Amino acid sequence: MVEADDTMRAGRNAFLVLVLALLGAWAGRLLIGSENDPVLFGLWALGAAAFYASKYYYRQERASHDREADESD
Repeated sequence: MVEADDTMRAGRNAFLVLVLALLGAWAGRLLIGSENDPVLFGLWALGAAAFYASKYYYRQERASHDREADESD
């Protein structure tokens, strides 16, 4: 199963850290009152969307794989 692969888990965790760092940078700029950077927000939104789309994709793939395994038994 793809999701059980340690490399995939490490990549997903690293990507989550990157998304959280972008969110922190965006929130920090917003809180200190400097100009809102639309590029920084866009990168954060793109990263978050990619993370959750990937999570959804692998969850669907795992469910499909589990159904196929149940049918073959």
